[in-house]
Amino acid sequence: MTRPARMPGDNASPLNDSVSSFKPEFDKGVTKVMILASALIVFSMLLIGTFVYQFTEREVVKKLKSKDLVTMAEAISLKVDARIDKAVETSLSLAHDPILLEWLASGEQDEKLAKMLFEKTGYYTKERNYSTAFIVSEQTLQYWDQNGGLVDQMSMNDPDDKWFFDSLASGHAAAVNFDYNKELGDTFAFVNTLVGSLSSPSAVVGVGMNLHKLSDDFAAYKDGRGINLWLIDKQGMIYLSDAYEDNGKNLRDIIAESGYRQVLGDAYEDQVQVIEYKDQTGKRLDLISYPLLSTDLNLLVEIERQETIAFLQTIKWNTVLAVSISILAIVFFFFYISRKLANPYKRTLELNQHLEEQVVLRTKELSERNQDILDSINYAKLLQQSVLPTDIQLQKQLEEHFVIWRPRDVVGGDFYWMKKIGDQTLIAVGDCTGHGVPGAFMTLLAVSALNRIVDKDHGIAEDPASILGQLNRLLKETLHQEDQKGITDDGLDLGLCLVGKDQVVFAGAACSLYRLDDEGLHIWKGDRKSIGYRRTPEDYSYTNHMLPAAGAKYYMTTDGFYDQNGGDRDYSFNKNRFAEMIVRYGSHSLEEQRELFVKELETYMGGERQRDDITVVSFRTSQSFKNEQNGGGLS
Repeated sequence: MTRPARMPGDNASPLNDSVSSFKPEFDKGVTKVMILASALIVFSMLLIGTFVYQFTEREVVKKLKSKDLVTMAEAISLKVDARIDKAVETSLSLAHDPILLEWLASGEQDEKLAKMLFEKTGYYTKERNYSTAFIVSEQTLQYWDQNGGLVDQMSMNDPDDKWFFDSLASGHAAAVNFDYNKELGDTFAFVNTLVGSLSSPSAVVGVGMNLHKLSDDFAAYKDGRGINLWLIDKQGMIYLSDAYEDNGKNLRDIIAESGYRQVLGDAYEDQVQVIEYKDQTGKRLDLISYPLLSTDLNLLVEIERQETIAFLQTIKWNTVLAVSISILAIVFFFFYISRKLANPYKRTLELNQHLEEQVVLRTKELSERNQDILDSINYAKLLQQSVLPTDIQLQKQLEEHFVIWRPRDVVGGDFYWMKKIGDQTLIAVGDCTGHGVPGAFMTLLAVSALNRIVDKDHGIAEDPASILGQLNRLLKETLHQEDQKGITDDGLDLGLCLVGKDQVVFAGAACSLYRLDDEGLHIWKGDRKSIGYRRTPEDYSYTNHMLPAAGAKYYMTTDGFYDQNGGDRDYSFNKNRFAEMIVRYGSHSLEEQRELFVKELETYMGGERQRDDITVVSFRTSQSFKNEQNGGGLS
C-alpha cells in the first residue's frame, strides 16, 4: 500500500499549521455567558449541599432512634440480665442440693452435713464474688449466713422479715429483689429461691450480690459521648446509675419534667419506648426505656442529640470548603478559557475533523490487516478440514453415524479420523493441546502420525492399544519431549476404536467410550495417561477393551462437551448429563440424535461463549458392515 504524501500526524501538515497559527481574541459575549454559568453552578452547589446536609441529619437521627439506641440498650440489658440469671441459677442449684435437703430434714442438727453445706455456700461468696448466701428454714425460722453463722430468728411481727414470709407465700420458684442501701450508698440484688414444694416450701435460700461492678460497667459505656444510663423501677427510683451520686435518687430529680412524664407518666407502658425532649437549658435529648427480662426494672439510655450529629459539623465545614474551592476553580478556568480560546466551537470542529481523519486512516489499516489474518485462518480451516474424513467416506464404512465438530475458533485442536484396514475400520476422536491455530497445527501432526503408524505396519492396525503407544513415542520424539526441560509440553487425548464384524476393540488415552444397547448404557474409560506429554513415559502401555459388535450404538467425545458452562447456575455440562442425554435420545436414529445433541448443547449454553473445541462421533454396529474397499481411510 502506497503511503500518502502527507500523513495527518506529520509536523508539516496544513492542519497543524492552521492550529499553531490560531490567534485567540477576547470575546465579551463569551465572558457574560461564563459569568452566568458560574453563578448557576454556585447556586446549584449551595442548594445541593444544604439539601444533602439536612437529609443526612434526618437519617442519622432516624437511625439513632430506630437502631443505635435499641442496640445499645439491648447490649447493656443483656449484661445485667446475664449477671442476674447467673445468680438465679446458683440459687436454684443451692435449693435443689441433696445436702441442704437432708440437713433441713434433720432439723438443722447434723453438724457433718452443716459443715459440707456451708463449705459450698462459702465457696459462692469467695470464688463467685457473691456478697452473701443465706438459708432460712420455714420450720425453725432460723436465718443462717454463708459461713454457717446463725444471724437472726425470723418473726412475722418484724417488718424487716416480711420478705421471708412473702417469699413463702408467693409460689414462685425464684424471685429477684433489688434493694438500695442508703448507709452503704450502693445497690444489692437478692435472689430468693423456694426449697421443696412451691405450695408448701421448707425453706428460702439464695444469694445476694453487690451491683457496684455493674455500675462501673455503666460508666464505661459513656465514653465521653454525652450518654447517661439508669436502672429504675416503675416509681422512678434509681437503683443503678453510671454516676454513683445518682444511686438512690428519683428520676424526677435528674431529668426534665417533660422527659419524666413521657417515661413514667399516665401513659406509662412496660415496653420499649423511644422519646425525645429538651432539658432546662433547651438542649435536645433522645432517650430509650428498655424493660429487663429478669426483673421488673427498666433500663434508661439517654444521649445528647448534639453529640449524635457532632460529626455532621465536620462534614458541613468540609463541604463548605470543598464547594468554595470548586467555585474558585470553576470561575478561574471559565475565565481562562474565555480569554485564551476565542471561538472555541470552531476550534473544536477543526480538532474533531483532524481526529476523524486519523481514525479513518487507522481503521482502514486495521481492517486490511484483520482481513489478511482472517483470510489466512480461513485457509488454515480448509487445510484442517481436508485431512478429516468426509461424510461420503464415513457413509461408505459405517452402517449409520453422525459427527459434531465445532471448533471454538475458526480452527481448533479437536479432530476425528478414520482408516479402512481390510474388512475392519479404525475410528478415532482426538483433543490436542491448545485452541485456534496452535491446536490446528497439533491436529495436523497427530493425523499425519496416525496415518504413518498404520500405513507402516498393517499388523499394528488391529491393536488400538499398540497404536496409542506408538503414537506416544512418535510425538515425544517429533516434539523433542523426551527431555523434561524441553521448550514444549504438548500432546493429546485420544479415543480409538477398531470396528469389525464380530467385535469392537477400544483403547483410550484420557478418553472414554459409551455403548448403548438393549441392556442400557455402558462406559469404558481409557487409560489415565494422555499421549505425548513429558509426564507420560515413553514406554507407557495402553489397554485394549474387547466389546461385542452386534446391535449397539457407540459414542466418543472430547472434553469440550463436558466442560461447556451454562444452565441456571453457570455450571459445566459434565459427564453425567452427557450420559443421561445419550440414554434419553438413544431410541432415535443417529441422524436425529445429532440434531437433538446440538439443540441440547445450545439450549444449555444460552448466551455463554463456547469454552472449548467440541467433537462427538457416534456410529452404529449391526450383524454385518459394508466391506467396500478403498473407502473412508485417509492415506
